[in-house]
Amino acid sequence: MNRIRAKALKWGLLATAAAGIAALASSGAHAIVLDVYLLCIGAVVLLALVRTTRAHASAKRTSPFDAALAAMRKAPAAAGEPALAHEVEFSTYNAFYFHQRLRPLLRDIAAHRLRSRYGVELQTEPGRARGLVGGKAWDAVRPDAQPPAARMASGPTVEELGVVVDELEAI
Repeated sequence: MNRIRAKALKWGLLATAAAGIAALASSGAHAIVLDVYLLCIGAVVLLALVRTTRAHASAKRTSPFDAALAAMRKAPAAAGEPALAHEVEFSTYNAFYFHQRLRPLLRDIAAHRLRSRYGVELQTEPGRARGLVGGKAWDAVRPDAQPPAARMASGPTVEELGVVVDELEAI
């Protein structure tokens, strides 16, 4: 509270000094200088009142809107590892799930590695890509792979997925 008063007093004295200098320097515009001075003093007083009101307002009282906004800003539980673990687990249960959810991720990893390390595009140069990607990994990332005929069949096992990941890491 004292700090608010001190700042208001400082700005008030500054406005008074500026108005005094302007009144001495002007030759006939004393009415305009007085109007501007009163406007500045009013602004300083108003700002001090707003700051004092804000200082006395309870910061602990929040509205439902503020609570909802704070809940929206909370960080997600984890960075993506549980989601990926979910994808891997469900891919072992269902071949179609593997084809639709995990296979595109593996294909993107293979495409990025082939492009960045060898300059080979997975989509446009499948012959060169097949020579660089291992056998199990190629079956998972090949661009012309069709959805499984038996959609409810089991997907690859965790060990088979481990082999695919190892082969993708070797690219």
